Amino acid sequence: MGMGNRVVLLAITRFANYGLMLVSPIVLVRLLTVQQFGSYREFLLYVGIMQTTAGFGVSESLLYFVAAYPASPWRVVRHTVALTFACSALVVALLLAADFLSHGALVGSYRWPLAICTLCATNLDFWECFWVAQRRPVAIFAYSAGRLFLRLAVVIGAAALTHDVRIIVWSFVALEGVRLVLAALAMRVLDKSASEPALVKPWSELMRFCVPSGFAALIAMVSRNVSSVAVVKLIGSAALAQYSIGRFGEPIVITLRNSVSTVVLPEMVRQDRLARDGALALWRQATVTNAIFLFPVAVLVGWFAHPIVVTVFGSNYAPAALVLQLYMLVVLRECFDFAPPLRAANHTTPMVASNIASALTCLGGVFLLVPRAGVAGAMAAYALACFVDATILAISTLKTYRAQIGSLLPWARLARVALAALIAGVALLGGASGGLPEALADALAGVVYLAAFVVLLFVLRVPEAHLLVGWLRRTVSAIAVKGA
Repeated sequence: MGMGNRVVLLAITRFANYGLMLVSPIVLVRLLTVQQFGSYREFLLYVGIMQTTAGFGVSESLLYFVAAYPASPWRVVRHTVALTFACSALVVALLLAADFLSHGALVGSYRWPLAICTLCATNLDFWECFWVAQRRPVAIFAYSAGRLFLRLAVVIGAAALTHDVRIIVWSFVALEGVRLVLAALAMRVLDKSASEPALVKPWSELMRFCVPSGFAALIAMVSRNVSSVAVVKLIGSAALAQYSIGRFGEPIVITLRNSVSTVVLPEMVRQDRLARDGALALWRQATVTNAIFLFPVAVLVGWFAHPIVVTVFGSNYAPAALVLQLYMLVVLRECFDFAPPLRAANHTTPMVASNIASALTCLGGVFLLVPRAGVAGAMAAYALACFVDATILAISTLKTYRAQIGSLLPWARLARVALAALIAGVALLGGASGGLPEALADALAGVVYLAAFVVLLFVLRVPEAHLLVGWLRRTVSAIAVKGA
């Protein structure tokens, strides 16, 4: 399977990994009250934080070490499994101690389900990274899709039958316990470490790799989640429900952007060895491609935020429409991914600094804005933090490549994409006309908008639009040839 096809399948797999967040809320908001849904989202928030902390990026080390030691992949797995267990046990012990000492102020009633879920979900969850390293995307997709289906079935089933958040939470925990048992049985059957060559100083190599990457992952996690934690602690779980709906599309946006970066980064590394101008040229194309995908999303969702929220989630979540509109500022920032040029130059320290600055900005922003503007203030603080992050990374990229601000980004092409997105917005002005039902009229206006946007890209001669069309034609031709 070619690299491009593997990237596409990996992108689909990443969407599947976010399936619980993308699919279940649409159903759960109709089965639970706003307060109950917020309580469930609070549990998921804590689970996400704990998994990142307890896992410490150890499983991701397989992406490097399995390739570095192709003759001993299962010995590498056994070392990562042992280190993951040690990290998760330590983190869970610290959580329990901190929550006891704070008399439940940290996670409260979620203490035990969170502790058990962290241990079950974090340990023996190396399969995806292991299969990525071994270039087995079909296995990745099967594992992710199966896990997604079971999570959806268990969570939605428990909500439909009981309408009790405690039962939903414990059902989720029980499923992760079953997964852990099955993963242990699978590893027992598949483990071939006994017949593989021994590793030289595996623990020191593993620690040198995992400690910096683990801390970087923790800082990034804090930066992403500080606003959500502040919302639930300052104004409650019902407010977190509204805030979560406002950020509902975040996994889609990040997955789309990261899929483009995944394709571009290795090519940038190769180009950087020859000429840095070539590496930056590829990144500029990727930036314009991100803009082609995300600029119209920002316009459409910003315009139709209220009907989208009310139609998909119900009138109880109407306050989330403003949060969703503010989140479109974050979508615009996501077009500018400075990580690939910095990684291509092996200069990743600025990403740690930018995440720290972003987390501190968001923390200060929420304490200033949430008391005054509620969940909208939390999103405004998060958006501001994202732009602080982008500014620091942009300055670091300028220094790394010794470029000027005028030459760093393809300003003219980005301006044409923005102009196309804005001019096509004329199609949205008639969204409620013609005597059609409002939802149908809005949908038709959105289709007309996208068609007008595509036409304008070619009228304004955006080169990346031609590249995307060429790629699409080649992909369709390849599929047709295989089908024949």
